[in-house]
Amino acid sequence: MSELSLEGHLHRRCGGHYALAVEEVTIRLSGMTAKVERAMFKCDKCGDKQHTVEQREAAEREAVLTMRHQHQLLTAREIKLFRESVNLTTAQLGELLHGLPKGIVEGWEKGRYLQSPAVDAMLRSFTDREERERRAVRAGFILPPLPGELVPDPAAIVAAAPEDSPALAAHRMAPGVPPEKAASAPSDDVVPDPEPAPVAAGVYG
Repeated sequence: MSELSLEGHLHRRCGGHYALAVEEVTIRLSGMTAKVERAMFKCDKCGDKQHTVEQREAAEREAVLTMRHQHQLLTAREIKLFRESVNLTTAQLGELLHGLPKGIVEGWEKGRYLQSPAVDAMLRSFTDREERERRAVRAGFILPPLPGELVPDPAAIVAAAPEDSPALAAHRMAPGVPPEKAASAPSDDVVPDPEPAPVAAGVYG
């Protein structure tokens, strides 16, 4: 439904006509709220309100911009540039964030979703290499080398890994497999984690 389709349109129930108007609405997203103006069509006789898809989407985009500014959140471009600078895939970054689906990360980078302040703080903490490494150990994988960085020697990884490291334990089970691959290799003794529950569009963190 285009905006022109209701301008001056007859409201059959009361005989009035629709005209373009503006209302103030509160939009909630990821634990945040923002008050924005939303365009609509309002009957000049009975006050009936109608909204087009374009009007709703425009208000939501304005709310996202307002929330991002109010909470000083990373932009979609900043998230993508950071992820690429540390050589992580969207799936790997999601794993560092307590196993978020890669689709959520991709949504952040495309501006479809908005991260919560708590998740934004976690993303910023990953600028510290040691913090990324700690998160990777918990997630059960080894961080890929940074762009231009030499690939580490598997023997050195084993020597430096903590005794309870998933990579070290897996390497001992399969000594012929490099530890960075052994950590993700399937095992008959390990029950796979359940698939993450689907996340509603626009909600994460």
